[in-house]
Parts: sequence; structure tokens; C-alpha cells
Amino acid sequence: RVGTTFLGCYAVEDAGAYTFIDVGLPGYWPQMTRFLAARSASLSSVKAVVLTHYHPDHMGNAERLRTQAGATVLVHHDDRAAAMRRFKPPVYPLWKPPVLHLVGHYLRNGVTRTAPVGEASGFADQEVLDVPGRPRVIHTPGHTAGNVALSLADREVLIVGDTLATLSLSSGESGPQLLPRFLNEDHDRALASLEKIEPVEARWVLPGHGLPWEGSPRQAVKLARQIAARTS
Repeated sequence: RVGTTFLGCYAVEDAGAYTFIDVGLPGYWPQMTRFLAARSASLSSVKAVVLTHYHPDHMGNAERLRTQAGATVLVHHDDRAAAMRRFKPPVYPLWKPPVLHLVGHYLRNGVTRTAPVGEASGFADQEVLDVPGRPRVIHTPGHTAGNVALSLADREVLIVGDTLATLSLSSGESGPQLLPRFLNEDHDRALASLEKIEPVEARWVLPGHGLPWEGSPRQAVKLARQIAARTS
């Protein structure tokens, strides 16, 4: 995992080659290069960037890795067009201190410098991607139309992106939960998509926001539904 408590991305290594699943904010670039250097891996060892969705906090270094490392960028078909154009941010409730803190962190780490991807390949639900680690795609629309989770069954890991968070970006509450309604394109659909990850066998649930959560996706979904029922 590379990043901060607010936002993380994940590197998957396979025989000395790497896939980054999401690539954080532009300001996280030094973390990413230090991560590789600590493993005596060159930038060219990054063969692929797999985006869980098109938001700029998840694709901040995608174009840089595509052009400088020669990495292939992959994203779900339904988010491909959005990943290749400038992002229009949502209206943030800045009167909430956790949201103001988050936005400040994003601005300091260059969220407005996130470049659209010049070229990206699309993928579909249940596809096993031919990249290091060979993650299996689980389409979980709601946060965005092409939002996905990625299963690494041989590593007992489910990378959920923004299908779930373990840190509330609006209240600071920890634990598995949906992202705030103002960040989801279709909040009800995001809630319904939890059933797509519920049966996945894994020991770790790795979110985009918040720290990794040790437990099954079924347990994580149960907790997320409880919080959704309480806050709806």
C-alpha cells in the first residue's frame, strides 16, 4: 500500500513486474518511486495501471506512468471516456471539518494537476486482466458507472477502491462503509452493488480511503449496510 490514511493505492508484484491498482494523487509520486527503489525495481517494471474508477484522486499518476514507465492503463468500459477527459469536481460540504481537511490534503497534493489519460484500455465485469497479479474484475457501479473492485484470490485480497471505505470522508468515523452520498453518482446503486462483493472469499479488504481491513468481504458488507441504515 502506498499513500496516506486518507487515500491509498496498491502495488501488486508478480515475478519482478508490477501492477499499480489506482495511483493516488500527483503528490504521491515520490512515495511510489521510493517504494520501487526499496525493492530495487525500475520504473519500467510497472507494466500496468488498473483504475478502480476515473476520479482524479485515484488516477493522479496514471498518465505519468503511462508516458514515463510505458505502463498500460486499464479502466472499466463505462469509465473509459471519463478517464480521458478533465474531471469536474462535485460540490463538497466544506462546513464539515473532516471534509475541509480532506480537500486541503487533496489540494496540497496536486489533485488539480491530475491529467486525463491519453490512452486507456477498457475491461468488463468478471474479466481476468492480463497484467501482473491477474486481478479479476467485479463491476460495482454506483460511486461511478464503471466503478469496480478487484479480486486477487491467490493472495486472499479484495481491493475495493471506492466500493467501500474504512474511513468516513465526511464524519471521520472508521469502519467499513459506503462513501458519502455527495461523492456517489448513484448512492442507492452503490448500496445495491455491495452484494457483488459479499460472496468473495478474502482475508483482507483493501479500500481506497482508510486503512486495510482484516476480515471477510461478507463481514465488511454487513457493517457497511448497518451504517447505511443508520445514516440514510
